[in-house]
Amino acid sequence: MDAATFESLIARSEKLAARRPTQYRWGVFALAALGYFYLALVVTLLLALLIGSVASVVYLKAVAIKLFFVVGAPLLIVLRALWVRLPPPTGIVLTRASSPDLYAILDELRHRLSAPRLHQVLLTPDFNAGITQLPRLGLFGWHQNYLIIGLPLIKALTVEQFQAVLAHELGHLSRGHARGANWIYRLRVIWQRLDGAFSQTSHWGSILVRPFFKRYVPFFAAASFPLARANEYEADAASLRITSARSAAQALTSVHIVGTYLAERYWPSIQAAAKDAPQPAFAPFRDFAVEGIKNLPPEELERWLQTALGKQTSHADTHPCLADRLKALGVRAEFAPPPAAGGAERLLGPSLPQWENSFDAGWRAHVQDTWKKIHEQAQAGRARIVELRAKGDPADLDEASALEFANLEEEVGAGADAALALRRILVDKYPDSLPLRFVFARQLLQRGDAAGVAPMESVLERTPEAVLPGAQLLWNFYLRQNDTARASHWQQKFMQRATVLQAAREERGKLLLSDSVVAHQLTAEEVSALTVRLKTIPDLTRVYLVRKLTRHFPQVPMYVLGFKSARWWQMHDAANAHALTHRIRQEVQVPGDTLIVSIQGSNSRFADKLRHVKGSRIL
Repeated sequence: MDAATFESLIARSEKLAARRPTQYRWGVFALAALGYFYLALVVTLLLALLIGSVASVVYLKAVAIKLFFVVGAPLLIVLRALWVRLPPPTGIVLTRASSPDLYAILDELRHRLSAPRLHQVLLTPDFNAGITQLPRLGLFGWHQNYLIIGLPLIKALTVEQFQAVLAHELGHLSRGHARGANWIYRLRVIWQRLDGAFSQTSHWGSILVRPFFKRYVPFFAAASFPLARANEYEADAASLRITSARSAAQALTSVHIVGTYLAERYWPSIQAAAKDAPQPAFAPFRDFAVEGIKNLPPEELERWLQTALGKQTSHADTHPCLADRLKALGVRAEFAPPPAAGGAERLLGPSLPQWENSFDAGWRAHVQDTWKKIHEQAQAGRARIVELRAKGDPADLDEASALEFANLEEEVGAGADAALALRRILVDKYPDSLPLRFVFARQLLQRGDAAGVAPMESVLERTPEAVLPGAQLLWNFYLRQNDTARASHWQQKFMQRATVLQAAREERGKLLLSDSVVAHQLTAEEVSALTVRLKTIPDLTRVYLVRKLTRHFPQVPMYVLGFKSARWWQMHDAANAHALTHRIRQEVQVPGDTLIVSIQGSNSRFADKLRHVKGSRIL
């Protein structure tokens, strides 16, 4: 289902939910039941055929035995496919012994909300909190409930505010009057996750189920969207009932402001240190404290708040926007960060420093290689600045060198102000330079300067490859200006371009028997150079090269390089073919956008397709 169809179906569902809410709800419940009915039908038919084959052994004998295996194998495979096991979430397990105050709050909330037991409470390094349900029996349910708590989030809130967050999350599991809506809400999430895992299964018998769910799951997600959106409001209402309106408002406000602070200030400042420090000698989880936000300019905090309040509810997420959630609760936005030792220390107890150190050590190990690369690039960039500066006034450099100098100044040199001043001069000097105009407009937009709108729009009109980043810049700019109409326009442009690029990636990431392939159209010199490189890999016995005709961006060539590695008398080794694919990708400079595939084993059907193209064999 494409994005436009998905949006249209949501809009129709919203209208029906508004006009005839009872009819809509029963329709969604019936649609949910349809999924289970189809599964039961498939299993029942296969089981009936299996029983029939067993019962007919006396009469059909050998034929019945063959029929037993013909029917039994698909039944077993379908049952295994339906029994999809999803990996459990990971994190530090919080126990009653380690966090008694937290469990006391959870016990009270579960009792008051009539929520089921939590099988595990996990602490993670994310700025988030949520409930994850994993079905033990695949699509047949019997769920395990995981509560996931992000350490930065719990450090950003007071105990009362965090209690409001927990009440919202547990509200999705409530067995109260919203029980049916909660079931649909959870079913959406579970089926989407199962569909993702199910689409990756290689069991051939799953063909009886996979095509149905490929269409059913997105249709169900769109049709049930209004109910899932309403369930978010129900969970907010549960939070208000269990805690207080003020705590709920403070929690919602803090999540948006602290989230912006982390994204725009905290993590960028730590990452920027890689330019000067050769090692990541930081403890970002231990050192994070919301009290530091109080020292920021009040106008910046106000801008973040107004940006959050200016965002509109959309179909991109079932969560309503901040303004709508506050309005439904009848409260106003209020940012009230916790005092020192006011939140996480009380709820997580004496083990908090140990867990902070654990996340910090994991973060340092994770960023080690990237940090080193950024540091080396920064030092090389600064050396290049010295080299370019030695040539004279940066404004007198040629276009490419001047653009490079300005980029380096912003990244590792004198800073953004110096880079912007130079770009102002260069834009006047090179008015036809689209790359220069783009970076100039980008910097203005990121600063909230409307002077960047016109140059950015002119670049996007002439440069299709700039549409995705340019539309996102304009979208974010208008969001900060609270201009919802223009923000929506550029959001749509961004989504349209992203959809096309995703379709193009999918098209170029696979080869189908229905695809049209033609001669590669490379020059003799290019083919000769490629062949020389391929000959350095001794296991290759034959190599074919063709060009696949693509629907998206046909002007950008896409090549398919098919290879054989086993002689006709040898068994095909899938592991060896996979290793060869990786080796070719690493050691051979293929022409542009090239898909490398083994054309033996399960892919042997493609051998004739490639071989029949004139001039395709290059080794």
